[in-house]
Amino acid sequence: MPQPVDMLMPHQPPMRWVDRLIHCDDTTATVTACFGEDAFCVRDGRVLETALVECMAQAVAAAAGHRARLRGADASPGSAGGGMLAAVSDVRIVGRVEWGQTLHIKVRELKRLGPMLLVAGDITCDGEPIASGELTLYV
Repeated sequence: MPQPVDMLMPHQPPMRWVDRLIHCDDTTATVTACFGEDAFCVRDGRVLETALVECMAQAVAAAAGHRARLRGADASPGSAGGGMLAAVSDVRIVGRVEWGQTLHIKVRELKRLGPMLLVAGDITCDGEPIASGELTLYV
């Protein structure tokens, strides 16, 4: 099932940081991301922590685009209804990532109330935990 995310979400370079959707079902999704040395969120050879939170949010966007396609809806970049990261909580950064390393970002829906969605996210690199947290999104 791995597929590029470029037609699943509205994010475009240089702000599209996730690259492949690896898994997606009704409530969970996994994507990958790999930052180049020249990415604006790389400083001193390392990925900034704030970029990790954005990667979790982009995983949610990629999953939403994939699910829309499965329903027969247009999920192309120009057609997306949009979404917005509304809140971040309980984020824990436990590891550092250097440019060129592949991140695996997993998100899981916890609660949905109307247009608000609460998700838990986990990021690993080479099987080691890097970050975790909860995001509230307006979708």
